Amino acid sequence: MSASREKKQRQSVAPSDKNAKARSEQAAYKRKVRTYTAIGVVVAILVAALLTWNSGIFQRNATAATVGDTKISVAEMSYYYNGIRSAYANYGIIDTSKSDSEQMYNEEEGTTYRDYFMENALTQAQTTKARYDAALEAGYTEADIQEDLDETIQYYKDSAASSGITYESSLRSMYGRYITVGTFEDILSQSLLATKYYNDTVEKTSDGYTDDQLNEYYQEHKDDVDTFEYSYLYFKADTVKETDDEGNALSNDEITKLKEEAMTKAKEEAEKALASYKDGLLVTKLITETSPDASGDHTTVVGTSSITSAYKDELLKLEENGATVVESADTGYYLVIFHKRYQDTSTPATIRDILIQAETTTDEDGNAVAPTQEAWDAAKTKVDEVMAKWEESDKTAEAFGELAASYSASNTSSNGGISTGVKSGSLTDDRDTWLFEEDRTAGDVTTTKHEGDTSSSSSYWGYHITYFQEWEEESWKQTVRSALTSDAMTEWSEKLLEGDAYAVAEADGAKYFGY
Repeated sequence: MSASREKKQRQSVAPSDKNAKARSEQAAYKRKVRTYTAIGVVVAILVAALLTWNSGIFQRNATAATVGDTKISVAEMSYYYNGIRSAYANYGIIDTSKSDSEQMYNEEEGTTYRDYFMENALTQAQTTKARYDAALEAGYTEADIQEDLDETIQYYKDSAASSGITYESSLRSMYGRYITVGTFEDILSQSLLATKYYNDTVEKTSDGYTDDQLNEYYQEHKDDVDTFEYSYLYFKADTVKETDDEGNALSNDEITKLKEEAMTKAKEEAEKALASYKDGLLVTKLITETSPDASGDHTTVVGTSSITSAYKDELLKLEENGATVVESADTGYYLVIFHKRYQDTSTPATIRDILIQAETTTDEDGNAVAPTQEAWDAAKTKVDEVMAKWEESDKTAEAFGELAASYSASNTSSNGGISTGVKSGSLTDDRDTWLFEEDRTAGDVTTTKHEGDTSSSSSYWGYHITYFQEWEEESWKQTVRSALTSDAMTEWSEKLLEGDAYAVAEADGAKYFGY
């Protein structure tokens, strides 16, 4: 073949080879693009999944427990579990830097705080669900608690705003990261309705007992209903050191001897006090002169179960105003004096009260200084303002309650200033005389001046505006009515939870709590 022909042949073949190479490179590029695209999609999916996981969406929708056939989500369980946990954390009972499962609640039983919180959370969820269902069956609706619901939600919102955080952030700080606003408000609504139904049932049950039923119960349970009045003086044996002055350990015999001597000394002190009492020394002076380690002057309790077990049996053997010395488990001796036992037929009062405080100052040592005349005058001006509004009102208990909510400095202001079960001697100022030494009728109002004590850190000065609402039934009847109602409601609650309809069990989502 001539040189010119070979050249032409090479020229005719070259373009074809170049095209093939280009096509090959293009295919390789497309494969890379597809590969990178696929990788990018996978990465994007993984990132999205991670973000979703970190947001808590998957976790909060997982099932943490079951109540019967009802699934309790992680978000819902957060309301119960962390609601309990927050209270313990706020009081410093648990270490929030550690998991709940690392902290022991009961060493002997081997239960952790996680176990304790979860058990109580499950009980709350179970009880709420059962009572809520019963409320719906009884015809209750959300409208029955709408006002309370709105007020409670607004309280949470206001608290969040005052702390400079959002409503949702505030809820999560209390109930954990898995709670949502919707979940919180739903469970709150259910809880309020369940509670209203339960409280209404308690009231209906309590009001249903007749005088015959109350008397019958009393005759069968006098030891639980009667009032016992007694005094006690406790003389503690001196603590015995188990080493001598040089730090050498004492023998068991030496320690035992020292303890016996300490007990003998305590017994002698108690017997000396007993002799003084029998000679006619009043309990108040007896306590002052003998300086016992603990004492109670005319202590009043309802039911024998309220008497300290260390001396209960010996106390109840005594005649009226009798006294005896009782040993207390190698720790010391009690002088106990039995004054009387009786069926309390007194009728306590229900009152409403508005406290207008007179402004006080403190001295350089931080002690309270009684109000100046100017401070008293300012308080009296406020009293006159409140009384003027009272005169303009319809003068009902509710009207007085509204004034208490607006003006009273007392901790009863949140419930309209109401106090129940007020007995003679329980009010430490002229209100007691006004209430119990004069005839009172519903709607009576008085203003009394209250003088504090500068030696007491809890003292206050100011004026009380007091409204007499009603006389209650006799005290012993209230005790019996309460006992009967308690027994009945316990039975009611147990019956409500019978069977498997409200059986509780943890589910997989419970792993998000306490670990």
